[in-house]
Amino acid sequence: MSEEQIEPKRKWFKKPRIIFLSLILICIIALVIVLTVGLDYKVNRDLFYPYVRNDIQDAEVYYESMNNGALPILNGTYTIPECSNCSVINISALLIANGGLLDKIPEGLYLNASGNDNCGGNANLGCSKEGSYIWIVDADGDVYSYCAGTGCTTNNSSYQDTLP
Repeated sequence: MSEEQIEPKRKWFKKPRIIFLSLILICIIALVIVLTVGLDYKVNRDLFYPYVRNDIQDAEVYYESMNNGALPILNGTYTIPECSNCSVINISALLIANGGLLDKIPEGLYLNASGNDNCGGNANLGCSKEGSYIWIVDADGDVYSYCAGTGCTTNNSSYQDTLP
C-alpha cells in the first residue's frame, strides 16, 4: 500500500474520535457548571445563618462594652437546650442609629403574637410573621436563636432549614 491510501484512512478515524472527545469534554464542563452553581447556592444559603448570628453577637458585645456590661434585652425569655434562661435581644438597641453596630434590622426576625420577640411586638421595626428567628442572649452575652416560624425543624439554636 502506498502512503496516499493510508493517509485518508487515518483522517477518517481521527475525525469521529475528535468529535466524540469534544462532546464528552463539553458535557463534563456543563456538568461542572451546573453542580458549581447548585452547590454555591446551597453553601451560601447555609452560610447566611452564621453571618447574621455573628453580626448580632458582635453588636451585642459592642453594646455591652459601651453600657457598663448591661445587656440589650427586652422583657421576655426563651429556654433552649443550649441556654436554660435566655433573654430576648432588643435589636433596635444594636442599630447604628442608636449607637450600636448594626446598620439595619436583620431579615427573618419572627413577630410573636405575644410581643415576646426582638421588636417587642412592633412590626414597624422589622419583625414579621413570615420571619423565623428570635435572637436571644444568655447572662454571659452569648447569642443564640430560637426558631419559631414556619420551616423550623426544632427550636434549638442553629440553622433550621429556613433563612434568617
